[in-house]
Amino acid sequence: MRAKKFVILYAVVLFLVVFAITFNCICSIARFDVTFEVSSMTAEARSIQQRLEEEYGGKSYLFFGQEDVESIVAEEGGNYMEVTGFSKTFPNVIHARVEQKHEVLSLVLGGTYYAIAEDNTILAVRSAEEESGSGNVAVYGFDFPAQQAGETFSVSEEQSDAFSALLAAFQEMDAALGGAAGNVLSITYDDYSDNPVLGANKSSHSFYIEMREGVWVWIINPFEGIEEKIASAMNRYLALNDAERTRGYITAANAEESADYTAETPSFLDRVH
Repeated sequence: MRAKKFVILYAVVLFLVVFAITFNCICSIARFDVTFEVSSMTAEARSIQQRLEEEYGGKSYLFFGQEDVESIVAEEGGNYMEVTGFSKTFPNVIHARVEQKHEVLSLVLGGTYYAIAEDNTILAVRSAEEESGSGNVAVYGFDFPAQQAGETFSVSEEQSDAFSALLAAFQEMDAALGGAAGNVLSITYDDYSDNPVLGANKSSHSFYIEMREGVWVWIINPFEGIEEKIASAMNRYLALNDAERTRGYITAANAEESADYTAETPSFLDRVH
């Protein structure tokens, strides 16, 4: 009787071992189907694909998760790549989507440039020399503490509304110009409390936008109707001829009115970075 129980127990154990081995073979990762949305990081994309196959190919499908992909992506792509999709197809295929983040603005403080992506992630912290040639739109006039690459960029609480207006302005310019960086050189936020340039209009907040050809755009009180003001200013800019774009300034003070162009040298230049 004891021998019979031993045989049954042995058979059960043997069955479980064979089942585990078979199941593990069936559920071993056979393929990584990774879609890369990148422009300048094709070498990093190849490295990610290769490492996934070398380090996890044949490993357990059941215990593989998104964090394993994220770990390799972070090592190979730093802050410039992120996993935006992950799924598994039973029994052995892993699917993932990896996208490249692009620098859109560089916030400047004390000679340090904080390059941020569209989602406000700080992609790089650079000196002026390192920033040279980046092509980013430089932003001046904001106060913020020292921050690190990989963090979400933030400004002082007092300037949070101004920063939100800045992002809205940039998005509007980006859409209007088919890519703002090609035409916009810098943006300066000015919260001067007694700006004599404004004359009868005592609003103390302005954006001074420096276009690459030389003309400036002056957005008065960007907290109200920023999208409309930027759209009006960009329409006026696009209507200028080549000579006009090299001098003067465009003023957008009222969301309901068209922006004006003045050929004279802007009087607010002493307020700019």
